[in-house]
Amino acid sequence: MTAAVPSGDRAGSLVVVGEIRMDIRVRLDSLRFGELDTNRLHYAPVHITPAGVALGLARQAVHHFDRVELVARIGRDAFTETILAELAALGVEPRLTVVEGVSTGRVVVVRDAEPGDGVRLMVAEALPEGQLLAPSDVRAAGRAIASADVLFLTGYELLYPRSAEAVLEAAGIARSGGALVCVDMVPHDIHLRLDARRWLPALNTADVVVGELQTLNGLLGTRCATPAQLFPHLDAAVPGRPVWLIRSGAGNMGRSTVYHHGLAHRDYETGYERAPESMGFGDAVTAAELRWLLSAWPLSSRSAHGSSARKVARKSSRVAGVP
Repeated sequence: MTAAVPSGDRAGSLVVVGEIRMDIRVRLDSLRFGELDTNRLHYAPVHITPAGVALGLARQAVHHFDRVELVARIGRDAFTETILAELAALGVEPRLTVVEGVSTGRVVVVRDAEPGDGVRLMVAEALPEGQLLAPSDVRAAGRAIASADVLFLTGYELLYPRSAEAVLEAAGIARSGGALVCVDMVPHDIHLRLDARRWLPALNTADVVVGELQTLNGLLGTRCATPAQLFPHLDAAVPGRPVWLIRSGAGNMGRSTVYHHGLAHRDYETGYERAPESMGFGDAVTAAELRWLLSAWPLSSRSAHGSSARKVARKSSRVAGVP
């Protein structure tokens, strides 16, 4: 699927911090949203599964990393054991805070029969206060975060002050241990939900940033048609000079461009248009690229296979020194 970025053998450790939700997924095989002008009963398979950006990335990362851990909050409800069983089956180490009297947030995902991959409608309920990540959750997982090779964060946590504080604290712990910090700028309309004061601190902590071309355009107030046109704007906006994993093309996932301060290291077709299933495809690409970055780039003094050598000075652990 991502032949242009070979992942090699599994190695290294990754900690994911973010949301877990329950997805209710439906694919309409013969009905388009544009055809609906009245009430309709339609029969189609309905799948209920643990999901969320954090869990989605962890699900794919187990194919590339020796150890994957997930820091999140869930509710104590009918889905608690389902979530725990899913993590166990995947081989993901759970570092969960289970909150009594709270239900894990749910998302309804309906994809219609439009040509290609269809049009997707997502309806997500607001997370209850009790499921919002807290700094105490991060501190409880502090040892795992400090010893990780990669820390993965998502923009969803930036939407709420408490969870934003938590992920910034996680980034600080990871930086002190010499880990790579990756931030995925989702939701894709995050620029419409937050001003720069809310999202820029996260980018300033990042060694790697994942984002769709249109999302990055929105964040920077640009109208670049290609990733290459965006490069100088990225360098100017974030002085820390992270590596940018830019998604573009078909479905905003058909191409991936790996850019770092003046040089596009890779620009390749991901195979998205040929994929039999789009769900989880972006997570699979991101996991493979993170493994590649960990093994192929000169990252501080850790080994090419993500050894556990720690306590590396931040100056030498950042990827800013790559050729």
